[in-house]
Amino acid sequence: MNLIKHSNNIRNFSIIAHIDHGKSTLADRIMEETLTVSKREMKEQLLDSMDVEREHGITVKSRTVRVFYETNDGQEYEYNLIDTPGHADFSYEVSKSLAASEGVILLVDATQGVQAQTIANYRLAIENNLVIIPVINKIDSPNADIEKTIRQLIDLGSFEEDDILYISAKTGQGIKELLERIKAVIPAPAGSKNEPLKALVFDLQYDPFKGVIAYIRLFEGSLNKDEVLHFIAT
Repeated sequence: MNLIKHSNNIRNFSIIAHIDHGKSTLADRIMEETLTVSKREMKEQLLDSMDVEREHGITVKSRTVRVFYETNDGQEYEYNLIDTPGHADFSYEVSKSLAASEGVILLVDATQGVQAQTIANYRLAIENNLVIIPVINKIDSPNADIEKTIRQLIDLGSFEEDDILYISAKTGQGIKELLERIKAVIPAPAGSKNEPLKALVFDLQYDPFKGVIAYIRLFEGSLNKDEVLHFIAT
């Protein structure tokens, strides 16, 4: 079992994009690259558990996964990744995920360029004062127009061309470089274990054996196993 002792080695981030720009496929590749799942266990859209998501290839609910990544300098980091919906109807899901993050991967399909939800999600990230990593996906596609997508990203925000990463979530090209960039630019979570408990419930799931499972982002204080929590707002 991995145990990260220092919050300096923790990174909390979300993946945001227009619908069908490759968020869930990127999450798959990150889990594969960090050996969170083996190639034998791997299946497409691993984080999409709802029937409608798997049938239509879209993400409806945000999904969270913790992976452990050993960086080029030999240190191990805990990456808490939230795969968010891309459709405009689920923007509330995105906003909850961003509130639990310090940074985002802004993913853009090189065959389609910047789209409506790219812009909306970018603005949400700016409003939440998050570090944004601009990433161009599907660079392996014969229909990719990388130069046009670069110009659109630079026009969208305060990005320089050197800030942009180029990947293929399908083949895994560029994923290692992205994992290194996450460590380098997204800040570690602030807060102190010694302060009174302060946390945000950003997702809920129902398990037929365990009941309701709450996904919680700690901002201050600490939690121990088997502690009883009282929620002050529902």
